[in-house]
Amino acid sequence: MTQAIPHLPMLASGCQIIRIGECEVDLGIRILRRRGDVQELGARAFDILAVLARAAGRVVTKTELMDAVWPDTIVEENNLHVHLCSIRKALGADGKLIVTVPRRGYHLIPPRTEPATLAPLTRGNADAITGKEGLLGRERTIAEIRSKLSSTHVLTLVGAGGIGKTSIVREIAHRLAQERVSDVHFVELAAHSTGRDVIDAVATQCGFSFEGRDPDLQFAAHMLAKMKGVLIIDNAEHVVEHVAPLIEFACRRPSELLVLVTSRLPLRVPCEVVYRVGPLALPKANENAESRLDCPAVRLFLRRLSSNGQSIDVDQNRLQVVEEICRRLDGVPLAIELAAGRAAVLGLERIRDGLEEPLLYLGGGYRTAEVRHKSLRGSLDWSFEMLSDSEQTVFRRLCVFDRRFDSDAACQVAHDDTLSPLDVMDCVCELVDKSLVELYIDGTEPTYQVLAPARSYGREKLAEAGELSAVVEKHALYAGGKGADVSFPRLKVATFGPGRRAQITGDHRS
Repeated sequence: MTQAIPHLPMLASGCQIIRIGECEVDLGIRILRRRGDVQELGARAFDILAVLARAAGRVVTKTELMDAVWPDTIVEENNLHVHLCSIRKALGADGKLIVTVPRRGYHLIPPRTEPATLAPLTRGNADAITGKEGLLGRERTIAEIRSKLSSTHVLTLVGAGGIGKTSIVREIAHRLAQERVSDVHFVELAAHSTGRDVIDAVATQCGFSFEGRDPDLQFAAHMLAKMKGVLIIDNAEHVVEHVAPLIEFACRRPSELLVLVTSRLPLRVPCEVVYRVGPLALPKANENAESRLDCPAVRLFLRRLSSNGQSIDVDQNRLQVVEEICRRLDGVPLAIELAAGRAAVLGLERIRDGLEEPLLYLGGGYRTAEVRHKSLRGSLDWSFEMLSDSEQTVFRRLCVFDRRFDSDAACQVAHDDTLSPLDVMDCVCELVDKSLVELYIDGTEPTYQVLAPARSYGREKLAEAGELSAVVEKHALYAGGKGADVSFPRLKVATFGPGRRAQITGDHRS
């Protein structure tokens, strides 16, 4: 078998751009641009394109490509063909430069390699990073993160699945590379599951080896402490028990390395500062049409709708429907993108009405996305499976609340003979840490909320556990005890016949 090419680094310290006709492959932040516009390309497809581009005109065999992109995995050759089709489509007219060599492999005619030409960062070229309009609604967030990163050894971006953490750190990586502020190393951990995987991935992206020895945590930490620049670790939540000691050991030594991590829960190491990433801003009440159109959540919906081939005249009625969809989804970017993708086929009103059961409607993400980002259910499964049994129980019971609730409400609804009120609040704290419950401190007493996509998921789990009627009754008793001006909705259970899910609907009273 032909020797495999080592798995491609996500972001090397020296940013390099490979030009292919009118396109450019940014190996630094793994982005393909065509005439300055970012093209959607999945991780596997980008790996294939990078192998072909780096081959500098050499014919690359199918075996080489499959060994490089799917190491230690047996896959059908058809997978390679599918990704090559998506690459050619993304390259547009330059797709013809990828030539199939019968019985041998593939040949890219020949790319020109040169260092990136770095222009001063302006609003115009920053907007080209994630599309014509750029990363919507995150300028303040990015500015705050960069400010904190400059004075923090380890900064962890924590937030719910689909909230946009990866998009934010990719934007930051690109800006740092553009400005030549420092070397940037990007480590993607979504596909890794063991401690050795984590150490190998960090070593590969940071460019150090173990000199013939087995991968060792202490040695890797020692090598990290000797580095300068910014290390970005993306999607750490499922391997946090391996990432945390590596970072903590590295922090014990004097170092000029800054670490930026994305995760659905904190690392909980002494040198860590946590930054919580929230949803996109929603329109404020009584705003005029122009201001509502400029709202990040609405702009994201309309941009994704347009990218699916649907350009609509946004009159007052349609704008109101779009706003209602975004509001029902609590401004969660992944949910908004999925809703817009479905609306391109089913229509705005059908999607708005279908959000009573969003998990049934909101799938169909980018074909090349990770499984957890192709649908709301995939994203929420990823988070739910990381919870303990007690945390799962409390989470699904808290999903009866349509609005914010306090600790008293949580304890009244979620406690039972096996879960004391203290146990419930311990679980609530863990759920806040793991980004399944949002925490708000507006006054002297904290309040909590489960965002709409997670709430729908939790209600399904509540029905599956056979607890739906009992928990709804507890909620009704609690709400009734609060008086007529209770801020919680009065819930009822609607059933749909054999084989259909039960659904909780709210009679919103205030």
